[in-house]
Amino acid sequence: MQAHSDWRSTIIVTCSFAIVFVAFVWSVRKNSSEKEKQPKKDEKEKQPKKVEKEKADIVNGTISHGNDANDEPEEEEQTEDDTISELPDPNWVKVGQVRELYIYPLKSGRGKELRDSNFTEYGISVENQGFTLRDRMFLVYNEETGRFQTGRQYPTLILVSLSAVDESRVKLEAVGMPRVIFTVPKSLENSIEAVQCKMWWGEPVKCIDCGQEPAEWISRFLTGTNSGLRLGYTMMDKRDLFKEPWKKYTEVYQTIRNEDTGLFCDLASYMLMTVQSVDKLNEKLETPVPALQFRPNILLYTKEAFSEDDWEWIKIGERAVVRNVKPCTRCKFVLVNPDNGVMDDEEPLKTLKTFRQLTDPKRLALEGTAPKMGIYCGLYVPGKVKIDDDVFVHIPNKSSIESNHRETK
Repeated sequence: MQAHSDWRSTIIVTCSFAIVFVAFVWSVRKNSSEKEKQPKKDEKEKQPKKVEKEKADIVNGTISHGNDANDEPEEEEQTEDDTISELPDPNWVKVGQVRELYIYPLKSGRGKELRDSNFTEYGISVENQGFTLRDRMFLVYNEETGRFQTGRQYPTLILVSLSAVDESRVKLEAVGMPRVIFTVPKSLENSIEAVQCKMWWGEPVKCIDCGQEPAEWISRFLTGTNSGLRLGYTMMDKRDLFKEPWKKYTEVYQTIRNEDTGLFCDLASYMLMTVQSVDKLNEKLETPVPALQFRPNILLYTKEAFSEDDWEWIKIGERAVVRNVKPCTRCKFVLVNPDNGVMDDEEPLKTLKTFRQLTDPKRLALEGTAPKMGIYCGLYVPGKVKIDDDVFVHIPNKSSIESNHRETK
């Protein structure tokens, strides 16, 4: 009887151990499975930080070219945030400083000097009285034809100042005119209601009409009548430069993108030039001209005149990066004086033609003998830019040049 009781006790103990062992194995496997899944989740959560770090490395020129000894090799993934895939290995060399910054909220209107600004995909911008002023966000157009109007047709347009009043209103001002304040129209839900305007060579652009009061004001100032001209506000649309009439330009200047066009800019959202280039021109003129007469967004102080022509990638301040996409060719509009709106004599234009013409045969065939002064730029990395910020240019190092040479053989 005692032996039988011992046998039953042995079975009970053995079964108990088996149950505990199975529970232990199941628990270990569950924890192991969760740990395998967790790194993937963590990696996903850290991905935005990784992308931001990669963008910062691109800007700062500190991209790693290999893994640490203890790191496992990783596959590089293409992301939409990789904004400078064309410049994987920047070598930034300081070339100067920001001397002046300008924004032109009204196309062909008076420029506003800035102490600091934001470089955005739609051009230079600044927060003012709760309203974001953007470069060339308003334009004047002909009421009958829809064609945009500039200082070429109305030189005194350059005397018109547009500035913010509060978060929803702006004002127009000019000497001898009472100012007019109006509410900025809201974006249209239906683009069919937008006004169809025309820019260079009939390029169609859409805008939102700002109403009767600013239309009468601008007409009265520019024409002396109460009608004929209207004021349009941007719809923040991108333009297509790969269709006519700009297609011929993108075939010659192959780094221009649709993202470079800004709002109502002629071609690109940023125009950059240097103090030294203006000084060099003024050495040859009887009456010096101010830099603002060339309507730059960015005026830099550097060592050598016209050195900007040879720059491609330009980093301004801690983060913003722009790319030179085209020389800025000049016409008679450069002769409009920013102080009084009258046409000066043609000495600056004639002088530029003597030593600043295009030389590339394809560019000459496209743009003729128009002289050049400054460069058009497109934005690749947004950022804040202020007066006295350092300016850097990407100078390919010797190894990069040799590598590119081998690839092209």
